[in-house]
Amino acid sequence: MEPLRRVVLERLIRYYRYLSELTARKSVDTITSAQLGAALDIDPTQVRKDFGSIGLMGISRVGYEVCEVCRAIRMVFGFNRPFSAVLVGTGHLGNALLNYPGFARFGLRIVAAFDNDPAKIGLAIAGVEVRHTRSMKAYVERHGIRLAILTTPVGASQALTDRLVAAGVKAIWNFSPTRLTAPADVLIRNEHISLGLAQLAYHLNGPGEGETYHPPPPGGPCHEPCPPPER
Repeated sequence: MEPLRRVVLERLIRYYRYLSELTARKSVDTITSAQLGAALDIDPTQVRKDFGSIGLMGISRVGYEVCEVCRAIRMVFGFNRPFSAVLVGTGHLGNALLNYPGFARFGLRIVAAFDNDPAKIGLAIAGVEVRHTRSMKAYVERHGIRLAILTTPVGASQALTDRLVAAGVKAIWNFSPTRLTAPADVLIRNEHISLGLAQLAYHLNGPGEGETYHPPPPGGPCHEPCPPPER
């Protein structure tokens, strides 16, 4: 199978989430591309193309077997092949991720957490032991870990990324508020909370319909400098 484009992968996971939620509420055996398209605001023709790209063929006037659709999507993403990850940074966000039970649905299991705060070393969060970052590289190498979740301060994130890559990590889920660099064969997925919040703020507080934004004159006094980077 040819590698799927990111937009196709994103639509596939939307189908999967919708069908998972639908079948949790009621028993559904089949669904048509028109029904899926209407529920998710996606053209039915696109739904059929996406399903065709992963080998799913619908039945005329019946649609697709829901169980088969979910099974095929799980196989494409590898949800049926559980994989382990380490989490680096056990602050509020890291703690919340460790306690989130939904990762198991996608095959993800966080097996160890790392921090450099002596007060946290040896604690268990959601059954996962917190270890010192000094032991991180050896642990990743010994257990063949390929995925790391990063929730660390900006100043430490790149150095930790370099250590993780050197230990063999091939994918990093980055919740740190900075962009990271890594070799081309390492996938970095950036989750910038500030970007999402900025979009929401613009929707709520930005210029309304018919209004025009007027920037301040260049060289004028600035009483609202940009705040320092997130730490």
